[in-house]
Amino acid sequence: MIKIKVLPLIAAGIAIAASSSLFSAPALAETRSTLKDWVELKKLVSEESSKWRVEKETLNESIDLLTKEIEKLDEQITSMQSEADAAQLERQSLNNEDDELKQAAAVVKQVASDLERDTLQLLEQFPNSLQKKLKLLTERIPKTPKAADQLGLSTRIQYVIGILGEIEKFNKQISVEETMQNIGGSDVAVKTMYIGLSVGYYVDGTRTEAGILRPAKGGWQKEARNDLANEIATAIAVYEREETAQFVNLPVNVN
Repeated sequence: MIKIKVLPLIAAGIAIAASSSLFSAPALAETRSTLKDWVELKKLVSEESSKWRVEKETLNESIDLLTKEIEKLDEQITSMQSEADAAQLERQSLNNEDDELKQAAAVVKQVASDLERDTLQLLEQFPNSLQKKLKLLTERIPKTPKAADQLGLSTRIQYVIGILGEIEKFNKQISVEETMQNIGGSDVAVKTMYIGLSVGYYVDGTRTEAGILRPAKGGWQKEARNDLANEIATAIAVYEREETAQFVNLPVNVN
């Protein structure tokens, strides 16, 4: 009984399987093709995904490098901007200083011109010995604006300082000079002793002609004082160490 029941079931299963197989053959081929395409697509997706991961890492590294470069450039730009601002401030400061120097130079230039003019006007009031000593410097003083510009401000100031130095030196000492003067129709040796630039005393070799000299515009003014001939001659002789030291009374009247 059991065998009878099993056999029909097996036969029925085989029949159904055969019938199913015969019925779905085209669909199975299509399914296999689809599966093959799906496998290929999955493989391609896997490859593209792997490639994308590599490219993503490369891009991330590039982004990091570019970000660092941008940060470095930003720092350089900030630094350069700071330096540019500092340079602008320095340039402005130098421009201001240059303007101040130009203004100061204009003032000094005017002062130099005034000093040169006044010095040349004073020359005629100086003794001959001092005029001769200053001749080299006074001849170099520019007489025209063009000559002044060509000479240069610093050089002009040096000449003025040199002249003033010689004048101050002369004014602080006693000096004696000997000149030939026409007295009574004859050339006579006359010695003059200057007490700085305040007063002078002159006497001829015979101790007959004597007097006092005082500075004035246009030249030293003479005051004949023949009565002082011996005193003046003695004072000059003491200064030149031709006589022993002694007190000599001479009048002094400084204006």
